[in-house]
Amino acid sequence: MGYTERCFDGPRFLNPSRRFCVTAFFVNTHCPPRSRVTTSPGLIMISIQTYSWVRQPLFMLAPLLLLHLLLGTPSAFCQKSSDGKQPIFEEDFENGISRWDLTDVEAWEILEKDGNHSIGLNKRISNYTPKVRSPHNIALIKDLREGAFVLTFKVRSTNDTGNHRDCCVFFCHQDAEHFYYVHLGAKPDPASGQIMIVNGEPRRPLTENKKDIPWDDAWHQVKLVRDSDSGLIEIYFDDMSKPHMSVNDKTFGSGRVGIGSFDDMNEFDDVRLYALKSNTTKQNKANPATKKPPERPTPTVADYAYGRDSQRQRFDFWKAESDQPTPVVLLIHGGGWVGGDKTNYGNRPIKNYLEAGISVAAINYRFIPQAMEQGVEPPVKACVTDAARALQTIRSKAREWNLNPTKIGATGSSAGACTSLWLALHDDLADASSEDPIARESSRLQFAAVTGAQTSLDPKQLRTWIGNSIYGGHAFGFAQKGRSRADEFELLLANREQVLPWIREYSPIELITPDDPPIFLEYPNQKKAPTLGGNESDPTHSAMYGVQFQERCKGAGVSCDLVYPSNADSPFANAHAFLIHHLKQ
Repeated sequence: MGYTERCFDGPRFLNPSRRFCVTAFFVNTHCPPRSRVTTSPGLIMISIQTYSWVRQPLFMLAPLLLLHLLLGTPSAFCQKSSDGKQPIFEEDFENGISRWDLTDVEAWEILEKDGNHSIGLNKRISNYTPKVRSPHNIALIKDLREGAFVLTFKVRSTNDTGNHRDCCVFFCHQDAEHFYYVHLGAKPDPASGQIMIVNGEPRRPLTENKKDIPWDDAWHQVKLVRDSDSGLIEIYFDDMSKPHMSVNDKTFGSGRVGIGSFDDMNEFDDVRLYALKSNTTKQNKANPATKKPPERPTPTVADYAYGRDSQRQRFDFWKAESDQPTPVVLLIHGGGWVGGDKTNYGNRPIKNYLEAGISVAAINYRFIPQAMEQGVEPPVKACVTDAARALQTIRSKAREWNLNPTKIGATGSSAGACTSLWLALHDDLADASSEDPIARESSRLQFAAVTGAQTSLDPKQLRTWIGNSIYGGHAFGFAQKGRSRADEFELLLANREQVLPWIREYSPIELITPDDPPIFLEYPNQKKAPTLGGNESDPTHSAMYGVQFQERCKGAGVSCDLVYPSNADSPFANAHAFLIHHLKQ
């Protein structure tokens, strides 16, 4: 079923200063469903939505409505918001604002009128100050990242600031300094009324729009269309048949989506997000963070900020019930240091640890592209030192959260596994003389148990271990748009001598010393017994990483269990069993 929606000014004999919208629903079209009514093909229902409308008999409107609708066919007016499925996200604010992350919690409130609830901004001046010039009041949908979608919502300006009235739509949001937004300002200029990009610097326009937005005190309908594959961005205001602005840009792929204002006051309701199937499938394969997050317990503390350099410097914390201080497990997600999210961890690991009396923290950290934009050298330093700072922050909360700071372990897969090993093996980053109390905390782990870890980032060494190795070049700054992992690796190999100090600093195998904690490695995807120098079906997660690492550990007297399908050199079936056993001793 599809629909067509037309909004226009009221006729003179009714009230020309008012607007109303007409929505006609059709079946057998390719438009997004707006109702579950089904019947025979053709026009099946008309919905009239008035905005500050004077009461009038419906028969007075009927001829005008039919004439307006019959100016075109359903296909002429339909805007394809999805592939015909139900929205992937719906919000009417009847149950509060718990599904949203707010830059300034005090600026937002739930509003109620005639039994209907909405969300609104109650002040123009926000307590949130962005690092670069960009909007202040932002509400982002939690646990959802999309790159190809249609977003629709209702909005009403609640403060008459004349030409300064505005509303913002946020999308492909990576962090506080990297995102797109549409600024629906009343009077356009290069800093207002444009499609904008924030890319590590003050916002700049992608469009040269000169059309006003007709703000008043009434409700208005907004629609945003984003196709990450083509780069398409379209914004519609009231007239759903023709975009108010459009542009193509591919700077950011999938990211978070939200609503808000630069520095004005609005009321929002009926938010709907539809995925574009043709792109969502590819996005999900390329970036696990775009998949629907698994169910998980509600965090005791959500999105705790442990740094100020990025919106991704956050962790979620679950406190285990206990009369005694509890051990802690850090969950460090994988994704090649370029993707993934803390919400990828679901009920199974989190509940298992909590039931065992172990508290849990799942962390996010800066990705390599952002580290490169920020000038971090090598880029991988941002990923691993962010994890270290998160660990130090958690230790600083030991008394408040009833934690045992001497029993902390970490686990993760792939890049998260490499980061966990780095924390376990690197010299302690604690600075006893620092004025920052968090910096004085230890960054060392008591245990690390990981899956699919890259134990070395040395390209020369890796080619002797695994003949078709291709992983690691991006960690040292050889990433570039359009460049493959294999190309990055070859550049790293060609420039190895220049970056050798970095390789030795960030390769876990180079950090092994006799005082290191017990380690557990598992490589469940290994298809056959690894052979030195042979090619692997999955060279980035080959058990040869573990074989070579375990051998080095044995030489240093460090305990290291290694498990893969043809090898079970451990009494523990997996990383979680290892951590629960050791942390509860």
